[in-house]
Amino acid sequence: MRFSKQTKHACLLLTFALALGPALLPAQSLEEKVTMHTLKNGLTVLFAERHGAPVFSTLYGFKVGSVDEYPGITGTAHLFEHMAFKGTPRIGTRDYGKEKVLMDEIAKVGHEWSVELAKGDQGDKEKLARLRAEMTKLEEEQKTYIVKDEIDLIYSNAGGVGLNAGTGTDLTMYMISLPANRFELFCLMESERMRNTVLREFYIERSVIQEERKQTTEAVPVRLLSEMFLGAAFIAHPYNHPVVGWASDINSVTLEEAQAFKQKYYTPNNCVLAVVGDINPETAIPLVEKYFGDIPRGEDPPVFRTVEPKQLGERRVRFEFDAEPQLMMGYHKPNFPSKEDAAANVLAYILTRGRTSRIYKDLIQDKQIAVSVSAMAAYAGDRFPNLFGVMAVPRFPHTLEEAEKGILEHIEKVKTEPVSERELQKVKNNLDAQFIRSMSSNFGIAMTLIDYQLLFGDWKLFQKYRELIAGVTADDIMAFAKTYLTPENRTVACLVKKAKVS
Repeated sequence: MRFSKQTKHACLLLTFALALGPALLPAQSLEEKVTMHTLKNGLTVLFAERHGAPVFSTLYGFKVGSVDEYPGITGTAHLFEHMAFKGTPRIGTRDYGKEKVLMDEIAKVGHEWSVELAKGDQGDKEKLARLRAEMTKLEEEQKTYIVKDEIDLIYSNAGGVGLNAGTGTDLTMYMISLPANRFELFCLMESERMRNTVLREFYIERSVIQEERKQTTEAVPVRLLSEMFLGAAFIAHPYNHPVVGWASDINSVTLEEAQAFKQKYYTPNNCVLAVVGDINPETAIPLVEKYFGDIPRGEDPPVFRTVEPKQLGERRVRFEFDAEPQLMMGYHKPNFPSKEDAAANVLAYILTRGRTSRIYKDLIQDKQIAVSVSAMAAYAGDRFPNLFGVMAVPRFPHTLEEAEKGILEHIEKVKTEPVSERELQKVKNNLDAQFIRSMSSNFGIAMTLIDYQLLFGDWKLFQKYRELIAGVTADDIMAFAKTYLTPENRTVACLVKKAKVS
């Protein structure tokens, strides 16, 4: 089961306990354990040694996500994540030569079909039916050559666990854990996938994702609310693109467009590989060079130019759905490694994290206005300026207006009354403890290395994060709130329970 990564640490929700190694690697000692090696084609490899158990875990990420898409091909990064498990000319097929002939025919018919689908209601229904029938016939014939899930099978037979992938706004990642003596198998398999991924069953998988969108977005109220919220908050920047894509784009994106997207972003010079566990860099680096070194370097990805313009007034959206009311609120803010981002992290904890947080005690425990309230320091993404977000679900019979009023009262209070030193230190301790806990597994360490190297260009910046958090003052929090948590910088989205028609 593949998943879509919506925020930086969402992947940690996976079962990373599959390959833990020693109980804990203190963050202070991580720098001593990491070896960095860069191939001539630009692939960056980070090794972190943990020799307590004979296993290793890997994450490799491409700096590409929904933020790199444009109208017409939204959802392509997520679609390609699915396609990467379909195999290569050597994996997943019984006879690639014969299968390739069919795939070429499918590509021709599929392109024509997609162009007609893109016309919407103006499309030729008879032509669409004929092309769909041709596609089905060719796809059924292709199935006789396909070996389903062969990548999974090869890894499972070698003792691999946790084979998975995730796509988000900022990046796409692939992961697996294996016994320590299977590192060469990993290099063989993943270099083959990176070099020769075949977009096998492209149009079948496109239909699968259409259904995925219906089930995981269009039928899930909070996902619909989030789409409306981000669409209002970002009017220029592509953080307003849903990771799964817009339905019309999923319906009509072509194989040729997906291949062009792949060639632009899924290159070794746009990739970071993290290997954590019982691994010796001296013996591992030659294997990486042997298998990955001859993959051609791609052109550097295009420079990202779109900057979200300053918001000049509050934006509000409202929609009705047959679900309980929900509220989303967000304020534009700088991203890491700014001191404002650090202040936002601390403030999110002060307001909503844990039973002793301000809003939990007030709105949930004492006044019982809300069922849940959560603040997020970096909503939408991490690579670019993002949102300080707040989500709330009011408790019946209380209203969205009451929940919003209560949240805003706490935000205003932060602007005028300094946070106590005791409260501030408590939150800092919790944040640092959370960070250290994230280093308790091979996957957690790999995630940290990938995040900072791929998104910000230097894996050692994890220490910068800790330093910024430790340096946050009460004045910093007040300044952040006064500067960014203002009405004119605010976007509010409300889901209102649809009235029953008698």
